[in-house]
Amino acid sequence: MKILIGTPIHQVKDYSMERWLKNVARLQKKTPADLFLIDNSSGLDYVETVKGYCQKYGVKNYKIKHLNLDQKLSSGRRINIAQEALRRIAIGKDYDAWFSWECDQIIPTNALDKLIKIMKLGNFMMVVHNSWDRKIPAVFNFDMGCTLITKKCLKLKRITDLWTEDWLETQTLQNGGSFANVHGAICPIYHLRK
Repeated sequence: MKILIGTPIHQVKDYSMERWLKNVARLQKKTPADLFLIDNSSGLDYVETVKGYCQKYGVKNYKIKHLNLDQKLSSGRRINIAQEALRRIAIGKDYDAWFSWECDQIIPTNALDKLIKIMKLGNFMMVVHNSWDRKIPAVFNFDMGCTLITKKCLKLKRITDLWTEDWLETQTLQNGGSFANVHGAICPIYHLRK
């Protein structure tokens, strides 16, 4: 499978970015994948910072695109816009799937390989692996922090370009597809805090 690792980034997540990119470099050695980052910080300075981290840790096959978004938009809205840009990139290029992996989650180097195996075993269009909420450790974090999505799923008919995780799951089911919400297959997942 040809995989695109893609995530929105912002300067407020710099507390985790170096550790995350070091994790990406290690994961790429185990399961080769391209990396595409969509920066929605104010200005271009953070793009240069992240390029420096990529060079430092030997991240391969990466691109960073800056979106000049109004910083008054909520972080959720900016993330949705960046995720839609990543969806379009994954569809427009020769990728079989998009690995949506939040830049504040540290995962084992075999995590992507495990998601690929689960996807193939169940013939799923999407595999969502949730972790614990970093603010309330006894509660599951139900988002796309560590999610593998096939190109077929990404091409489903859409009514909006600003979709959410639960909307994508609903659309997948309504269009005859299937997805799996998985817990505990990837362990540990460290959801970093400042």
